Amino acid sequence: MLLAAIVLQAGTAGFAPPLDAPMHVVTERRDDARTYRMERRVRFAREGLGYRAEVALRAGAGETADSTGAAYEAGFDAFAGSTLVFHLDPRGAILGIDDMPALWERFCRRVAEVAAARRTLAPAEREKLATRIADPLRALPAERQRAMLASLVLAVIADEAIAPGSTPIRLPGNSAYGSTAPLEGTRTVAALPGGRLRSVTSAAGQGVMLERITEFDPRTGLVARNSKTLRVRVGTLEKVTVTTLTVEPAAGRD
Repeated sequence: MLLAAIVLQAGTAGFAPPLDAPMHVVTERRDDARTYRMERRVRFAREGLGYRAEVALRAGAGETADSTGAAYEAGFDAFAGSTLVFHLDPRGAILGIDDMPALWERFCRRVAEVAAARRTLAPAEREKLATRIADPLRALPAERQRAMLASLVLAVIADEAIAPGSTPIRLPGNSAYGSTAPLEGTRTVAALPGGRLRSVTSAAGQGVMLERITEFDPRTGLVARNSKTLRVRVGTLEKVTVTTLTVEPAAGRD
């Protein structure tokens, strides 16, 4: 569900989300034979000069060969049925998250429990393994912890340029791309009917190819649709991961 930030240029979309208008957000990921779907409801409200965002999560759903999910997905499932509260500045940057220490502990525990449950162990040994898995997560720097949880909100906020045309880009190496080397390519922005824009990012480097397509409204600064296709080739083997995100008004939904 997290992308390394593209180096932003002047003229990126502003941020003026609709207030007290809940949005239904769906993230889906397909990874070879594995699928995962996460739904959440996001609502923005004014708070001083900035904004307050409330995110209510539903339990994730997935189908995999071993009936398990990725670690970060398991962590987010710890918040199913809960509402997380985020505080943002006027540009949409995260200033704080309510109950951050408690939320992160729930995240770590859930990741560790799911990972340990995959092993055939006695209960006592499984608990020891869960502790060994959770401790490094608990020790992550505060900014890493906050970035992981903030992705629940930031995924719907556009960080794209609004000037039509093509520009060269350089993405820093990131383990999420399967490569520590930078990816280089182009980003092309084009106008769509109704005032929306479409941004297409294509980049590659050292066996990694990335395509990201984002449709967004520059008037609100919110994403309508986003898709990311990541291809990682090692020798003759290729792994393809497709992640999509859709944002729609939540009116009429449960």
